[in-house]
Amino acid sequence: MDTTSFLRDNGIQPSQQRLRIYQALAAVRTHPSADAVYRSLVEELPTLSRTTVFSTLDLFARRGIAQRLAISGADVRYDADTSAHAHFFCRRCARVSDLPAIGAPPMPDAPEGYAFESSQFFVEGLCPSCNTAKA
Repeated sequence: MDTTSFLRDNGIQPSQQRLRIYQALAAVRTHPSADAVYRSLVEELPTLSRTTVFSTLDLFARRGIAQRLAISGADVRYDADTSAHAHFFCRRCARVSDLPAIGAPPMPDAPEGYAFESSQFFVEGLCPSCNTAKA
């Protein structure tokens, strides 16, 4: 995928930092926090700031090219996979995983006066590794 064209096609002016932030997010399935994305790029881009990463990921979410996942308290994660799918949060190791086989429930009809824009479906419990370690 040509990331420069992809960002432009989604109304985002590509900069070197935005390109690398999107590439870093799209390259992983770990649903990283903004801080994790920052840590993965700061050595390569020493002038990168945490604020730039936070604001860029929020821009991606507003433009619909990433999902902003507020799963557990103040822990916000991001996902470049914007297809409708469920997520699993392990309460022991805090890993977030996709559950594509489950899918996401359909968006309910909005009551009069409301305009629903998105919904997220999360399941919480123990991942296979933590569940095995528990036994």
